[in-house]
Amino acid sequence: MTFEYQKLFPHPKERQEQTQAIEFALDAVFNQKKRFVIIEAGTGVGKSAVGLTIGRYINERVKGTEEFTNGSYFVTTQKILQDQYVKDFGGPTKKLKSIKSSSNYTCKFHKKLSCQQAQQMLRTTDKSTKFFKSCAFACTYKEQKKNFLESPESVTNFPYFLTEATFSGKIIPRNCLIVDEAHNVESELSKFIEVHASERFCKSILNIPWPRNVSTQYQAFGWIKNEYYPKVKSKLSFFENSLEKSGLKSRLKEFEKVSRQYDLLKGHVSKIKKFLEIYDSSNWVFELAPSQNRSLRKFVFKPIDISSFAKEHLFRLGNTVIMMSATILDHKTFCNSLGINVDDAAFISLPSPFPPENRPIIAAPIGKMNMREINTTLPKLTKAVKEILNNHKDEKGIIHCHTFKIANHLKNSIKNKRLIIHDSSNREEKLNEHMNSKIPTVLLSPSMAEGVDLKGDFSRFQIICKVPYPYLGDKIVKKRMNKWKRWYDLQTAKLIVQAAGRSVRSIDDTAVTYILDADWSRFYSKNSDILPEGFKKCIV
Repeated sequence: MTFEYQKLFPHPKERQEQTQAIEFALDAVFNQKKRFVIIEAGTGVGKSAVGLTIGRYINERVKGTEEFTNGSYFVTTQKILQDQYVKDFGGPTKKLKSIKSSSNYTCKFHKKLSCQQAQQMLRTTDKSTKFFKSCAFACTYKEQKKNFLESPESVTNFPYFLTEATFSGKIIPRNCLIVDEAHNVESELSKFIEVHASERFCKSILNIPWPRNVSTQYQAFGWIKNEYYPKVKSKLSFFENSLEKSGLKSRLKEFEKVSRQYDLLKGHVSKIKKFLEIYDSSNWVFELAPSQNRSLRKFVFKPIDISSFAKEHLFRLGNTVIMMSATILDHKTFCNSLGINVDDAAFISLPSPFPPENRPIIAAPIGKMNMREINTTLPKLTKAVKEILNNHKDEKGIIHCHTFKIANHLKNSIKNKRLIIHDSSNREEKLNEHMNSKIPTVLLSPSMAEGVDLKGDFSRFQIICKVPYPYLGDKIVKKRMNKWKRWYDLQTAKLIVQAAGRSVRSIDDTAVTYILDADWSRFYSKNSDILPEGFKKCIV
């Protein structure tokens, strides 16, 4: 069976690797009857165009049914990647439509409010007001959501997709589900499924005391089931009754707050209810953690193995599931972690088309960066980074720090105006500052190893300060590395390969990567078999 898909491809001509990926996927779906197609494609292959073409071809030839309607969902891990899809394939005259949470849109009537805030206010606003007439039926967010749901090609991010599909039911199964950055599916599902109960929430919303003498998983689960959940349900019912009553206009400000609390409670009740239904003590890690300001406590339940949840929360939404990433690395382990039968999946690995000589990786060990030796090595790291900055004094770059401890040490020790550091709240702002700067700035980041496009002069060099092992102090990391033999090494390898791919984004682009951690040689000798061939060819 041959596939005439060229007219569906979004660009004038596909590259060789794109042709190979598209034809492999279509053969797997139509000839081999595979439900899952896993495409590992190095930087520069152009995965998004591949996924778009596969989805279009499937929808042209497979009629929608009551179970799976016609159309494709595109799901990615970061909003910045979602925006890239829109930039490349969206716009007023194109099919692809995007949606984010309502907090990302500005109210057309109250310009200082988000659509989320405005919709909360509408519950207690007189229906005769201009505000109500403007936003009740023509809300910016609601219009975007309507376009997203009605379009045959729809893109969004994991948190929104999982929340809407699980709790609101508006996102219904389609012919094709295309998952980009698929190596992050396990972590995205894990974050979605995990459950929190905080002391602050108990005191400020529920008006109940934080439990005393609760320190074990068994005790915490019992408290959530027997005391916390009934109280949360009761509070939700109270708010629902309050919002239905008349005479709220004179107490508008008070009930705006009630409305916000109602939204929070509604989602929380649904999540706790689901948690109580699926809970199995052997598959959950319990932590008693401080809240963000370190003053109040929090119970956290995290799932160890999410494979049993993947079908219900994600895979049920696509009759055919296309999963794409530059770092699948071990497709059998990947399938196992997501509950995919290997016999139901087809896998192809395609190297980056970019010449290895354009993206050399230089190991320049200055000392070990593990917990035991990092303090001894940090001064040596500072000296090495200064030298590299001097060697690239007229060029922009990025320093992958892996931790804020390393990032802050370099910022405080080097004191160079070229360095741009961010915190957890201003990552995108600082990235834009770097992109727009007229001087050769250098990003100093623990969290830009993925989803950042530093093409051309935005980065001519990058530094990997530390082999990015997952944190062994995290209980969930220890449980997973004990459950799956190579899980720990695979997570580390994925992040190294992703980081090395940030700065060379086209066939003519060039950048050099320095790896400074002395532990790199040991990691590489032990795990070279799971690293992509295209990556290994760049090592000099």
